[in-house]
Amino acid sequence: MFPIINGMNISKPQFIIFAVVAVIILVIVLMTACVIPGMQRCATPGLQLEGALTFWGIGDDRNAYDPIILNFKKFYPKVEVTYRGFDTQAEYDRALLESMAQGKGPDIFMVLNSAVPNTTGKISPMPATLVPFTQLQSLFPKIVEQDFFPQRTIYGLPLSIDTLALIYNRNFIDQAAVQIPRTWEDFQVVVKKLTIVDPSRKIIRAGAAIGGSQKNVSAAPDILSLLMLQSGTKMISDDFKSATFASPEGKDALRFYTQFSNGTNAVYTWNETMPNDLDAFGQENVAMIFNYASALPEIQKRNAFIEYKVAPMLQPASAENRSIAYPRYWGYTVSRQSAVPDVAWQFVLFMTTDETSVRSYLTKTKKSPALDNLIRSEYINDPELGVFARQALIARSWPQINNTAIGNIFSNMIELVTTNQNTIESALGKAQEEVTRLMGQRAF
Repeated sequence: MFPIINGMNISKPQFIIFAVVAVIILVIVLMTACVIPGMQRCATPGLQLEGALTFWGIGDDRNAYDPIILNFKKFYPKVEVTYRGFDTQAEYDRALLESMAQGKGPDIFMVLNSAVPNTTGKISPMPATLVPFTQLQSLFPKIVEQDFFPQRTIYGLPLSIDTLALIYNRNFIDQAAVQIPRTWEDFQVVVKKLTIVDPSRKIIRAGAAIGGSQKNVSAAPDILSLLMLQSGTKMISDDFKSATFASPEGKDALRFYTQFSNGTNAVYTWNETMPNDLDAFGQENVAMIFNYASALPEIQKRNAFIEYKVAPMLQPASAENRSIAYPRYWGYTVSRQSAVPDVAWQFVLFMTTDETSVRSYLTKTKKSPALDNLIRSEYINDPELGVFARQALIARSWPQINNTAIGNIFSNMIELVTTNQNTIESALGKAQEEVTRLMGQRAF
């Protein structure tokens, strides 16, 4: 007897055809399931992948990735993944440059979001046939598309997103009986109440670490970039050939930033003689700093007993309904030197879009997620990471041809102003020329 479908007897050949079609449909469903939020797999059982992958990362031990690698091998037992971690970015950058120069670079490596334009020549983009672009686009906040998907080409995928936030000493805020500032205008008022100076204008306790170069304000170029973006500054030209931030808006942003290190200004609170902002905060010599979630463990190392809290990044009072946060985060990408780029991208996709994999990583590293679904459903009100998770949804950046060099240019621009070597206009113009020259050395 053969099966009966809708009251009709099915012959053996027909039954075989129906079975084959059903199997094909099932395979297609499984192949696309990996990019649907909430699915517990991002792999295609039965897809025969083979290869040995080398994977380099920064700041994470192997145990952060072990569960991901083990889960991946359940689907692809013939793929071996070897991880190598680096403690510092300088060590990582040096090793990556040397290995790629020798043609021995890793299959998978990490790239900073702002460094993508300077790294595309080293990347083998994700094959367009691997995942529909619109499905991948829907998995992450807009900033990921802006940073890693230019012109719909996938250069990398992140596991977490970090953003600048206000970190403050709770005891100082309570003692001064001030409210946590929400706007830059509020901040100017609060800084004056928190700063303590002696009659000679020597700073006894700083209200905030802001106004200096990255010599003692570690995120100085990023804070200034954020102020420029919040003021509506157009950072680069539409054709990506020149910098354009030496505008009235850019001038206002630089003036606002550097006022806090001007000894004659009412909001004077910082200068070049102050220690590094994280050291000063740990020593309880400054009430507020601006930094990333990645800085929190560093603060705790410096002072395990300090009572600190995190608040959202400040916004202009006139722009609260179009708030902007500033991101600094890493994406995972595949090297152009990889002998098995398709296998490597399968691993990157599994690692960054499979929610089980992502949760295991976030739990071990205590980082804020990059997956939009996890941000909104699980982290939005997290007591420790909620601020950073929410800000990932409003984060914006600007493409930088060489993020390290541009950071140094911005830092030097700040120093020229704060040491009275240049006017705001001339320092800004000089920095714009230097960034434009940098952009001319390499096309986007």
